[in-house]
Amino acid sequence: MKTFFSLIVVNLRQAILSWRFLFSVFGVALVMTFAAWSWITNSQEFTDVVYLYTGGTSGGSLFLLTGVLPIFAFATTFASEWGQKATSFWMIRTGIRKYSISKVIVTAISGFLTTAVGFLLFILLMWIKFPLLFSPSSGDAYAVLLENGEAIKYLMYHITHVSLTSALFEVIALWVSTYIPNTFVAIASPLIVYFITHRFTTQLDIPEYLKAMWVVESIYHAGTPMYTLLLKLGIVLALCTLMGVGTIWQIRRRVYNA
Repeated sequence: MKTFFSLIVVNLRQAILSWRFLFSVFGVALVMTFAAWSWITNSQEFTDVVYLYTGGTSGGSLFLLTGVLPIFAFATTFASEWGQKATSFWMIRTGIRKYSISKVIVTAISGFLTTAVGFLLFILLMWIKFPLLFSPSSGDAYAVLLENGEAIKYLMYHITHVSLTSALFEVIALWVSTYIPNTFVAIASPLIVYFITHRFTTQLDIPEYLKAMWVVESIYHAGTPMYTLLLKLGIVLALCTLMGVGTIWQIRRRVYNA
């Protein structure tokens, strides 16, 4: 167990204390700035940080913020290590299972943190010029928090919700890269997988919250903000666990057949 936790720490340092993580975090903040630029430059009296935040995370920019930029932090490391034949260095010392599990866990954490920290950076920069909340301007499942004047709590819930999507996308990238260990495949695979599952689940007679669009793009209203966030967390954990098992199996298979 000590070896496993040591491996987690090493991977976390590799993921977070790196130029790739900084690149991804600043990239997230920059994309949000561009997405909300028209509101920033043509600000009116009603413009506030929450308004700019919701504008920056809406539309097509969401896929860049969750499905592309966070991948650079850590999700491509298996493909790189396999291509450089560096995986054996770790597997000999820790075992295939521990190596694979640590990759899944750190990939999910790094994806979550990349988006969350990027969002926080954008919010802090906007807070220099704009008030945090002028008037409620969101109609999502967490809007009740704004109506109660709890802007910071709203941002915490919303940031966590969207960042969970990043964690899911990054685990998809890792999972696919164990089948095709190529950096470019790892970067492109999350959105490809999403669009395929989106078309597939749209036709299925399943609960709305299990359809790809609601898991990734929209926020399913589960009754209260807490239930909404717990539902998203449960779905993401379940999917990441399934892909994690697939990742472990495929890495083991790849090593034994090498």
